[in-house]
Amino acid sequence: MSSINVIIHGFGGTTAEVAYLKEYLDKRGLNTRFIVLAGHGGTKHDLHKTGHNDWVKSAQAEIAKLQRSYSEINLIGFSMGGLIVANLARKYKVNKLVFINTPIYFWNIKIILKNIIDDLRSGGRENIGYFRKSVFNVSLKSSIHFLHILFKSKKILNGIRNQSLVLQCINDETVRHKSARYIQRKLGKNCRLRIYRGGCHQVFLKEPHLKNVFCQEIFRFLSN
Repeated sequence: MSSINVIIHGFGGTTAEVAYLKEYLDKRGLNTRFIVLAGHGGTKHDLHKTGHNDWVKSAQAEIAKLQRSYSEINLIGFSMGGLIVANLARKYKVNKLVFINTPIYFWNIKIILKNIIDDLRSGGRENIGYFRKSVFNVSLKSSIHFLHILFKSKKILNGIRNQSLVLQCINDETVRHKSARYIQRKLGKNCRLRIYRGGCHQVFLKEPHLKNVFCQEIFRFLSN
C-alpha cells in the first residue's frame, strides 16, 4: 500500500515552522510532504488577498491530486493547520490525523504576560518581538478569516472518527491547552491526547528537547 504523510503549517506561517518534523520523519523512512496554504509563505499583502475558503480549497486541491497516487493519506496539522485537517477529513477519505497545538481557545494571556515580564527583567527582546510580529504581520481581515475557519471547524469535529493524535504544550502562549481536551472530547474514543508541561507554540522552532518528544510521538503513531 502506498502512503504519504501530509504536513500543514499554521496561520500566517510557512513550512519553516514544521520543517524539523518533516526532516525527522523523512530520516526514519516515512514519505512526507508539505501543503502551503493559499496566500501563505509570502507577504502580509499576499495573505490579505485570500480568505479562509481559499486556504481550505488550496489544501483540498492538493489532497485531490495526492489521492490519484496514494492509497493512504495521513494528515498532520500544526496550529491552524489542524483546523484545515479537520475540514479535509470531513471531505476526503484519509487515514490518521495529527493535531499539534491546534487552537480552539486562543491567546494564553497569563503566559504572554509572563514572557513579556521575563524579557523586561532580562533586557531581552525575543518574546516581545515575537508577540509584536504575531499581531502586526497579519491584517484585520486575515484575523477575521482565521476566526471563520476556527468556528467552522469546531462544528465539524464531532463527525470525525479517524484515528487521531492530539499534542499540546501547557505553556503555549498562542493556544490555551484546554483546546486539546476540547478536540479530544469531540473526536471521541479514537483520539489519543498528550499534553506536555512547559513548551511554547512554536515547539519545532524553539524547544530543543520537546520538539523531539513531539516527533517521536508522531512517528510512533503514524508507524503503528
